[in-house]
Amino acid sequence: MFIREKIKKVNGGKSYIQHQLIESIRTPSGPRQQIVLNLGQLSLPEEKWKTLANCIEGFLANQKTLFPQDPEIEAKARHYASQIRQERLDRAQERITGGESAGEEPAQYEHVNINSLITNDAKTVGAEHVAISQMNEYGFDKILQGLDFTDDQIAYSKMLIVGRMVHPGSERDTVRWLSETSGAGELLDSGVKLYDKALHRAAVLLWENHAAIEQELSKRAREIFSLKETVILYDLTNTYFEGSKRGSKVARRYKSKESRNDCPLITLSLTVDEEGFPKQSKVFEGNVSEPGTLKDILDGLKKEDGMFSNDRTIVMDAGIATEENIALIRKSGYKYVVVSRKKSFEDTFWPETDEEKIMLSDGKTTLGMKLVRTEEEAFLLCHSEAKEAKESKEKSILSLKEQRFEEALSAIKEGLEKPKRQKKYDTIIERIGRLKERYKVGNLYTIKVEQTDGKATDIKFKKNAQAQAKEEAIGTYVLRTNRLDLSGEEISKLHRSLSTVEESFKTMKGNLGLRPNFHHTDTPTIAHVHVTVLAYHILAGILKKLRTAGVHYNWNTIRNILATHIRVTTTMNTKDGCVIDVRTCTAPTEKQHTIYNKLQIKHTPLGRKNIKSPMKTQRCSAEK
Repeated sequence: MFIREKIKKVNGGKSYIQHQLIESIRTPSGPRQQIVLNLGQLSLPEEKWKTLANCIEGFLANQKTLFPQDPEIEAKARHYASQIRQERLDRAQERITGGESAGEEPAQYEHVNINSLITNDAKTVGAEHVAISQMNEYGFDKILQGLDFTDDQIAYSKMLIVGRMVHPGSERDTVRWLSETSGAGELLDSGVKLYDKALHRAAVLLWENHAAIEQELSKRAREIFSLKETVILYDLTNTYFEGSKRGSKVARRYKSKESRNDCPLITLSLTVDEEGFPKQSKVFEGNVSEPGTLKDILDGLKKEDGMFSNDRTIVMDAGIATEENIALIRKSGYKYVVVSRKKSFEDTFWPETDEEKIMLSDGKTTLGMKLVRTEEEAFLLCHSEAKEAKESKEKSILSLKEQRFEEALSAIKEGLEKPKRQKKYDTIIERIGRLKERYKVGNLYTIKVEQTDGKATDIKFKKNAQAQAKEEAIGTYVLRTNRLDLSGEEISKLHRSLSTVEESFKTMKGNLGLRPNFHHTDTPTIAHVHVTVLAYHILAGILKKLRTAGVHYNWNTIRNILATHIRVTTTMNTKDGCVIDVRTCTAPTEKQHTIYNKLQIKHTPLGRKNIKSPMKTQRCSAEK
């Protein structure tokens, strides 16, 4: 083998240099040269080309070198040898009718040198196989074809989603993972060239069509899993950015769910059904008012009215459940179960009967309930032991703040009776304001500063009704609904199903790469979020199958179990002077078998490929 430099001309008179790996062969028509591999443009000096060609040939022939090679040359040679080996295996596989052997393969025997056996080019295929199988079941290719995606765009889109599910990261990191670690390219049988800009463009294209794609995925899930979709859970979350996001129209500073108030945010709204299958999503500004997001969601649900029953109940938390939004839900013809924004009710509103108590699913905590029905709504007063325990910890922190706030007020008050202490009324008011800002409990106190001739003479303070109500409300909340047909336990169960959408957000943030989001401009930022949402559409189907089969692993555990299912190339030298390359998958472990069985997919995602070639290429006399 040797390397040849070729100057290629393109339209417009421009030219570029390309280097080719060439081998000389004997043919019935005489000696000929054929291109083994196009190497692009090499950065090596010409005097090293022959060394590189010999090193490539050595790797292909599975021969050990006597002398150490230049690390740069050896790395390039391994890379090119791997490409050549893969191309030869693919060509050998194409010669088999149907792409794979039908039925049991015939036995093949060879005399091999077991000391020459090496295993290389290992690529993970386990989690990728699961993700791609679920996408195929949803008919993801047909969905994108219906939206005029090209074959290459479909391949990039699927790689992007598989990458987000198996190895979440930036587009650049996804390209590295697809090229060096993952066998997703073999599973998809795609020959597209991988580079980050192609994935960027695919992400944007998916976002531009996200409403139609989500609608079709929701429809396929409904048909495959016979979903009832009688309960719609709606909530919002936000995700933060480490950068400044200057000039962004969606990234805004606001209170983060992770208490990162120093970072710009964007907000994601999501609706899921009672089974956890996502229906639709939308990205809002980071400082969006939660109640103002509901109308868009209701409009989206209305578009789907013809697909399934209108008898749906929308479940929301207190942040969205304003009186205006409740009226909007009624006008749309839906039912609702929401957390009441009203914090206090008259004591006579609730019945004198004892609380009804139920045991929650954890088998450890109980929930006390009192139910009141009016002509239009039902109200359920709930007292949760778990919520009380959580709020009691918060209460201890609050009590410490209150104690320090009162001590600071008392110190200012005592100073009014001592000489050489500040007594100016405006200054005292300013100092009290600073204490309120520092301890953030001033709203729980009624504070009165008395003055005479512009000088403060006394400070009186006591806890107000808001503080008393907050203490009495520890562990309690009120649910309201227009589902008058439900019992108190059924109302509570619907509300507790909100944990499903909270779990969805947790999965997207922790397992599907919702963050970190490295993009600087709005379009790729939003596109990144929607790729994660599409990945969750696929994941919901996988988790549903496993839960139905009694397997309750989370996605991170499934990925770890499948991580050791890999595809490798085994190379060995034969007694008759040839090299055999075999590309196959490792046998799945018992747990991998279980997951594949429950998902009803193949245990071996790809068939075996093998090729036998001479250890040394027969050179023609011209090369000699």
